[in-house]
Amino acid sequence: MKRRQLVGWLVLLSITAAGCDSATQDATRRTNTTTGNAAENRQAADARTPKPHKGPKLPGKFRNLAAGDGAAPDCKRDLSSLPAEFTTSPAVWMSTIQGPRSLVLNSENALCLHGFTAKRAVSVTVSDGRHGYTTTAQPTAGKLTFDRYEPPESLFNGARLRVYDIGSGVMQSETWDFVPQSAARESLAAAGHFTISAAQGSTTASYRQSVGVPTNPERARLRGENKRRLVIYGFKQGDTIPIGLYQLAGEASDQATLVRQLGSVVMPRSRTAVFAVPQSAAGNTYCITVPLATQYNCPSF
Repeated sequence: MKRRQLVGWLVLLSITAAGCDSATQDATRRTNTTTGNAAENRQAADARTPKPHKGPKLPGKFRNLAAGDGAAPDCKRDLSSLPAEFTTSPAVWMSTIQGPRSLVLNSENALCLHGFTAKRAVSVTVSDGRHGYTTTAQPTAGKLTFDRYEPPESLFNGARLRVYDIGSGVMQSETWDFVPQSAARESLAAAGHFTISAAQGSTTASYRQSVGVPTNPERARLRGENKRRLVIYGFKQGDTIPIGLYQLAGEASDQATLVRQLGSVVMPRSRTAVFAVPQSAAGNTYCITVPLATQYNCPSF
């Protein structure tokens, strides 16, 4: 009798031990899987995020030169350089001063529509293959003036965008600095293209456009908003770019002297970064800039 009990206890202990080993192995596998996924996620993030390295230094002084640019996108002119069917059927595209084939992040651009009635709103969607952004183009009475700017995130912020009848069946928006929010910028830069689509009832159109990243180092105040934001672009990916506050002096305020460094940005894949300017740096006796070979129109806030 005692021998049978002893054998039973031994069998029970063997089963329990086997169960513990199995649970331990399962826990180990789960831990290894979780650790592996985390490592893969970190590696993917590292691949997307450039490793920062030193960029150019801020100059102690510079001469602030003046320059002007009166050009603007022209949707009617674009029709001659677009596919032939665009002149006889509904069409949608984004255009720059150089036309629809030179779209680059941070360029001054406008929305163009052809073959849609100016009596109803048009739904416009921009998709890079991974993300889509839809907004409404609203036909508006009056004339295109080019004396105001739409917000930099236009077409990516869901807000209505006014378009104006400019003749020949074409509607065009005011211009804006093509600087969507950070996630959209990086997604567009990775894709290198997007598809823009328009729908007004049963009337539809779409067009695939290439989009490039800026390669000429520059900076500018973002227009079309009441925020104090400086856009820095064109520097090499990974460059750490310092941002300086300068005191303006001289009769024409063309002499600028460094007061202090406000901060820095690291150039992402899109080679476009946005810096929020603090209130303490505002005023027309100051300007804010980054290291450039020649300084034109140093922005004041």
